[in-house]
Amino acid sequence: MSQYAKISVGLHKNDLNENLRVALGHINVDMEDIKNSYLNTPNISSNRLKKLHQLLNDVHQHGIRHPSQRIHLLVLPEVSVPHSWATFITKWAREHQIGVICGLEHRIDKSKTAWNELLAALPYRATKGFKACVPIRRLKKHYSPEENHQLVNNHLNVPKLPSKSIYQLFQWRGASFAVYNCYELASLEDRSIFKAKVDFIICSEFNPDVNYFSNIVEAAARDLHCYVVQVNSAQFGDSRIVSPSKTDRLNPLRIKGGDNQTFLTMNLPLKKLRDHQRVGYGIQKDSDDYKPTPPDFSLYHTEARIKLGLKK
Repeated sequence: MSQYAKISVGLHKNDLNENLRVALGHINVDMEDIKNSYLNTPNISSNRLKKLHQLLNDVHQHGIRHPSQRIHLLVLPEVSVPHSWATFITKWAREHQIGVICGLEHRIDKSKTAWNELLAALPYRATKGFKACVPIRRLKKHYSPEENHQLVNNHLNVPKLPSKSIYQLFQWRGASFAVYNCYELASLEDRSIFKAKVDFIICSEFNPDVNYFSNIVEAAARDLHCYVVQVNSAQFGDSRIVSPSKTDRLNPLRIKGGDNQTFLTMNLPLKKLRDHQRVGYGIQKDSDDYKPTPPDFSLYHTEARIKLGLKK
């Protein structure tokens, strides 16, 4: 079985091939809400929906107030959205043409199995200009030891893996990326499958061990030579964007602390990154922006990402 599935969305336009602005959602994921999802009594109160709607509205309004900083993609933490709200998220993404990556709370099926899924809602304009959006869910491949512990002691089952879980290479409007669900990123083998094939990876987390993951995301940025977008629950912090750069430029965006719901944005200069990757070490070594690519970095896959930007 292939290690990943390729999913192409909106490639007829390719407007995100050169630059993509991402927003990191700084929100608190309440442990009580997670426990309620375990008990199959999720918190879908109007107050909770109002808070989520306020964040989404702020992201949309940011682009209206600052047209040159229009947000293309919003990333939220793991288990931060009730699974029954996936349709609401998809409709919002389609209407505002802003992609959303978020972790859905555990969905408990009739066999008392707890499904931890990521949602990628990727909007685009159809060939005649109509708004469209493709929602894609993926089951988490590696449940953490603590997550397993909580589920088992709540008399729940972990889905049998990996037969129903496969990673995804997204080619969205000219940008290439992959998404990891928290503990999945701890697997060196699972990270390496996207070497040279992505412009950035996303890790949606609910993770108190920020020091452990700090080393992982920094290594991933340099090993894969791509941007890493890490979004954790606000009470743990360390949501950030990591660049495959020298140490003084390694973390161009980082959020830590504070208890207010907000978001921070950054433009990912994807063309600039690929232009660096396609030249040899003799030119790369003099760059102030990025470190040289690692051994066996595929020029073939780099060129494939560049070709996604060519007009059809």
